[in-house]
Amino acid sequence: MLITTAVAVVAPLAIPASLSAASAASSAEPAQQPSQAQLQQLDRVARSHSALGVFGDPEKGHPILMLPAGTSAAQKAEVKKELPAGLLVTVKISKVTKAEVDSVFKTIKAGKWNKDARKYGVGYTYDGEKDKVVVNLEGPKSAAPSLKVLKPDAIEVQPGRFTPENNRFNDYNPFYGGGAIKKDGSRSEYDCTAGFAIRHKPDGEKRMVTAAHCFYWNDKIKTADGKDYGNVTSVHQWLDTEAITGKNYTGRIYTGGYKESDSTLWVSDYSNWFYWGRQFCVSGASTYNHCGHPVSYSTYGSCYIWHGATYCVDPADQFLIDRGGNNGCGCGKFTAPGDSGAPVFEPGYRGDDAIIGGMHRGAVWNYNGQDRMLNVKVNSILNSANAEIVKGDS
Repeated sequence: MLITTAVAVVAPLAIPASLSAASAASSAEPAQQPSQAQLQQLDRVARSHSALGVFGDPEKGHPILMLPAGTSAAQKAEVKKELPAGLLVTVKISKVTKAEVDSVFKTIKAGKWNKDARKYGVGYTYDGEKDKVVVNLEGPKSAAPSLKVLKPDAIEVQPGRFTPENNRFNDYNPFYGGGAIKKDGSRSEYDCTAGFAIRHKPDGEKRMVTAAHCFYWNDKIKTADGKDYGNVTSVHQWLDTEAITGKNYTGRIYTGGYKESDSTLWVSDYSNWFYWGRQFCVSGASTYNHCGHPVSYSTYGSCYIWHGATYCVDPADQFLIDRGGNNGCGCGKFTAPGDSGAPVFEPGYRGDDAIIGGMHRGAVWNYNGQDRMLNVKVNSILNSANAEIVKGDS
């Protein structure tokens, strides 16, 4: 069976711009902390006037006492008179009432804000510093607008943090390229790697590319942690590629260099220019993300056995990359079983994007011991599938 790889990205260490400046800052006198008696009195005042709460960083002091919308100027002045002596407190009037906040809370708790609300983890509170109901959503960005309409301009949706971020081993719908995938019923943690998302031109359907030698037509595919990923609905044996459909697939790929990483890049474009020496990255489920692999052959033909039959891929549809390394040492990672189907890409020019070059198939070892990685060109895949690349979250 053919093999694939991933790219390892190492972040540089951050060095302080000025050691003397850091020393000077550390010698500054700490801010005076409010006493517990002052804070207790502040809480009594807030509760007695039905405030929305007291907010701010307790370590920094200077709290904000937020009164509900509709509070009169006279009531606000009365609150100020009752504040504990010696404590600097900012008193504000919110743009929302207590009843409006409670109504939003009740709707979220009842799961009535979205038809799939019960599938997502969610946390919520009123934040007086923002003067908004802040919702931590553990789910897709596409669900966020449903929350925002509960109280327009008074709700802010942020990512949830109740469970680890999705990564290539616990991906969820909409699915990214570079994720670990397996056949339903497989005892392995994963069998292969998802490649990149494409859009079928005739019907606009999104599909996920992977290697055809991984699965058979109509196989039901799962994520590494068992979520439904879709079914194999088209197989192109002459390119050793196939497409999975049935779920939503988006233009992002996992690029983390270790198992738990949630690092991703959004797909901004694709390129079919495989000039000698051009360096690519591979991001697979077995070896994760690694880069610096130079193109050694821009064409390479091969034949493989798929469920008892032999199929050949034309030289014009494939290219080889050598074991590389970001410094050209030739000592970088190499793909392994389970990386088949992985996206092969070049880091984009924006810093957070990727330019797709193809899909990883496996390994080639020459008589002289030089190991090379075999990949299908992106243009060949798109032309064969009558498809276009999916960019970003489109």
